[in-house]
Amino acid sequence: MVNLLQPGQDPKALVQTLTSYLMHKHYCENDVEALVALFDPEDFFWLGAAEQEYAAGSRQVTEIFRRFAGKVPTCNITGEEYQVMELSPGAYLCYGRAWIATDPATQVYIRVHQRITTAFRFREGRAWCTHIHISNPYSEMVPEDVGFPTQVAQQTYQYLQEQVEKQKQLIADQTAELQRLSFEDLMTGMYNHNRFYWDMESGRFAQASALGVACFDINGLKEVNDHAGHLAGDEFIREAARHIAAAFPGLGYRLGGDEFLVLWEGVEEDTFRQRVKEACAQALTHGVPVASGVSWRAAPCDVRRQVDEADRLMYLDKERYYGRPGHYRKGGE
Repeated sequence: MVNLLQPGQDPKALVQTLTSYLMHKHYCENDVEALVALFDPEDFFWLGAAEQEYAAGSRQVTEIFRRFAGKVPTCNITGEEYQVMELSPGAYLCYGRAWIATDPATQVYIRVHQRITTAFRFREGRAWCTHIHISNPYSEMVPEDVGFPTQVAQQTYQYLQEQVEKQKQLIADQTAELQRLSFEDLMTGMYNHNRFYWDMESGRFAQASALGVACFDINGLKEVNDHAGHLAGDEFIREAARHIAAAFPGLGYRLGGDEFLVLWEGVEEDTFRQRVKEACAQALTHGVPVASGVSWRAAPCDVRRQVDEADRLMYLDKERYYGRPGHYRKGGE
């Protein structure tokens, strides 16, 4: 049982532990039976949170406490502070305070600096609670308060505001995650077709001082799928994406299948063309041949025409690849 004094244990430490235990069982778990199990059957007095809440005798207080079952909103307890003094041999008084805040899931919002006083008496090695006094947060006045517990009201309002801000942040995080998922290609981590269309419709590149557009398409993917299976083909796609993304971090789109696009505003032409060559060279080094087409313009830029131009040049590059000895195009490529 929790109230048994262990060999070598300080009685004051056990009284402090039991006082915290009573607080948690009442406010956090609403476990009435755990509370009444510690009441001294011979002598008990209780002062509750409201003016009319007081009773003497373990049996009477137990009956009152059992009416609390299911009625106390779940709370969280922080900042517990307790002090214990020995009143006489085997008799101890504990007084303390802690922050009591309703759990947001209860949709009840209040936070108070609650006070508690308990008395325990030891008999046959066990500590029995003989007295509980819980202060009333609604009448907890400070000298600056006049006619109303203003400080408690302010604390409760602050707590409510904190919970509102937490919920707003949670919604913002969830919204950002949903947007990320709607704009991200799950296979490669690049932007997807949805993000491409969103960028086109938003007019994002209309005022670009310069714009580089590159289209990429994997050569030989169908052969990989036919001979090694589609899982190997997917890895082929991921490998190409890794090198394109490395050359153009945060700028690449997977439009579908093995087709990729890069849009880079404000870039110098030489820099852009060199990055495209590097991406293709790195992919080829890792066994993935990639066709590419590039369109670069200084302002005024026209992203749609440049995408068409880069796409056309990419297919010409693809034709050159399959025109070489040993490279055979299969249907669907």
